[in-house]
Amino acid sequence: MSTTSLAQPRTYYKMSSIDQQKKLIKRICQKYQNSPWPSLAQLQKATSLDTPAPARGGVWIARTSFSAPTNPAIRDVLYTVIHRLKKEYHRISPVEETPVIDVGVEFIGPRSQVPDDAPEPDIPEEEKLRALLQECNSELTILYAHGGGLYFSSPAQYRASSIGLAKLTGARVASIKYRLTPSHTFPASILDILVAYASLLYPLADHTGRNSAGANITLGLMKLLLEVQKLPPSDATFDFHGQSVALPLPAGLAICDQCDSLPSWHCNGETDILTVLQPACMPGHPTDSIWPASPPREVPYCVAATLDHELRGVDGNRVVASQAAKSGVTVIWNEYEGMPHEVLIFLSALPQAQHLLQLWAAACQAFAGGKIGARELQSGAVRWLIPDCKPMVLGSPVGIAPLPFEEVRKRMEYNATRPVWTGELHEHKL
Repeated sequence: MSTTSLAQPRTYYKMSSIDQQKKLIKRICQKYQNSPWPSLAQLQKATSLDTPAPARGGVWIARTSFSAPTNPAIRDVLYTVIHRLKKEYHRISPVEETPVIDVGVEFIGPRSQVPDDAPEPDIPEEEKLRALLQECNSELTILYAHGGGLYFSSPAQYRASSIGLAKLTGARVASIKYRLTPSHTFPASILDILVAYASLLYPLADHTGRNSAGANITLGLMKLLLEVQKLPPSDATFDFHGQSVALPLPAGLAICDQCDSLPSWHCNGETDILTVLQPACMPGHPTDSIWPASPPREVPYCVAATLDHELRGVDGNRVVASQAAKSGVTVIWNEYEGMPHEVLIFLSALPQAQHLLQLWAAACQAFAGGKIGARELQSGAVRWLIPDCKPMVLGSPVGIAPLPFEEVRKRMEYNATRPVWTGELHEHKL
């Protein structure tokens, strides 16, 4: 089975020509790239507001948190793996600078028998969660980690996809609010998603869950869980809210947009909202009380030399997919011709946005059952062409990496040559 059988798109808006789409994409991307940069503190404040998409119509949103365990053993497991994978030049935040804290979460689920414009009910969040759990009859839970380069945004900003996944799958979506850089460095965000994952597996309340979805930190979580399987049983089990627990693997992983130093990053400037460097690393980006960091460093998340730590994820989705397929993992690869980062947010009117969301939902459902419809889940790679998502089968995901893995690792070494970021105008060496 190729991935063309994953989801032939349902009804969606269709633009009449390739030129129309290309002009729209170029205009949106140039508008975004030419917008004034806010400081990171301003950006974080603006994107933390609970305003972009209120819970109208057939959806429940319950805002709550996963409680931090009083015993920090879960952090000890994380740091055990970090130091097992640490290279001599990596600089890791000391354990005492990464406390275990409560992790904010939006639970999202289908809400039936209400008009499409029905407002969110004015009841306590606990009652909303109870109603959501009573109404949701799916055993599937999707753990969702939002985008934003790890230094801005929130679950509320990503409701276009989290609400869509809940409606299309019938599942509970747990969209987490992890700690943001530059105030919180690696591995704080991974610890937060780990606490959320463990809380879904071993809940204090009834938020049972099975599956995971996300991006960069989700790859870090997956690598962590794989490494935990290699630990001696005494190290791989730990106290979590008074229970002795282990960390099994999730049923599957669905990710979007995770690249930086591969060739496509350098040649698709007109069809992406991002340039070679993220805005926070560009010369002349506004400074404020949190950026530059204190002491200054090259990138918001960590010292640049630590960017190749294995819990940071390997650079480039194609490389990750290819390496996973070579290792025997079932990989379903979908790419969209000419689409920018965050197409679900910036270009939601395009057919590709709805098509992508449907594929994403189908993948999450397939992970839970091991099959799509009556067919067993199998690897495959497809490129969906503009303007109306015509499939071009690419074959096995094993061969989709643009460069050999060793070359990718070598290219990542450029991170160590980045200048410390101070906001001054200077040339970045790439």
